[in-house]
Amino acid sequence: MASVAHASWNAIAKYLDDPSFAFVWINLTVAVIGACFIIAIGLPNRSALPFLLVSFIIHIAYNIFLLNSYRFGDLSQVYPLARGIAPILVAIGAFLFAGEQLNAIEVTGIIVIAAALASIAEFHATKALWLSLATGLAIGGYSLVDGIGVRHAHSSFAYAGLLFLLEGGVLGIGIGWMRIRRQRPLITTQLPLAVTAGALSYLAYAAVLWAQQRAPLGVVSALRETSVIVAALIGGYFLNEELGRRRLLAAVIVCIGVTILVLS
Repeated sequence: MASVAHASWNAIAKYLDDPSFAFVWINLTVAVIGACFIIAIGLPNRSALPFLLVSFIIHIAYNIFLLNSYRFGDLSQVYPLARGIAPILVAIGAFLFAGEQLNAIEVTGIIVIAAALASIAEFHATKALWLSLATGLAIGGYSLVDGIGVRHAHSSFAYAGLLFLLEGGVLGIGIGWMRIRRQRPLITTQLPLAVTAGALSYLAYAAVLWAQQRAPLGVVSALRETSVIVAALIGGYFLNEELGRRRLLAAVIVCIGVTILVLS
């Protein structure tokens, strides 16, 4: 569910005419939903707060990298590379910091994913490539931090609520203020789509946090990244991006590597 929801909101963000408009309303939407959960459930345990604050900082960087990635690259370029790096980083980080062991099958899965990522090097040393890699590093960072932090919280929904209230509030208000200063509209006919993307974003990550309380971090992160297949298909068939054999094959191979990790 998280993988489909995540690919869908990224596709909407790429589809909308103005990336900064999309990110204003996506973030304001998750902030409002987060506030509702905090009112209903309460704040997470204090022991989770240091992890949450670190994740908040990484999420800010992630949004900046992702927004700019979509300015310079296609969804079916950016998404598989950025998302495909995350399971590798989370699996290694979980081994180093959370005591989760890697077996031979898991290492094989990581190698398969790395090989697939190498095949996406078609955009060479472009801005899209480097921004996608930076986005992937941020994804791996916040996935690991949140995976450990949410286990200190009494509720994954309380943790997600506070995280998104902070992240969405800062980014939504910040980007919105910049648009106002540049005399760019905050309300257009695409507002319902942007709000829908925000709701899907919240659903996707809340589901992941819930799963991270109950399963190994590397497995959850890897299974989530099956969304690369969904994103490749959406980019090719709905956003009219060039769905070259290399992109689709790389997405499929990433999915195979993810499956190996999960089955292990």
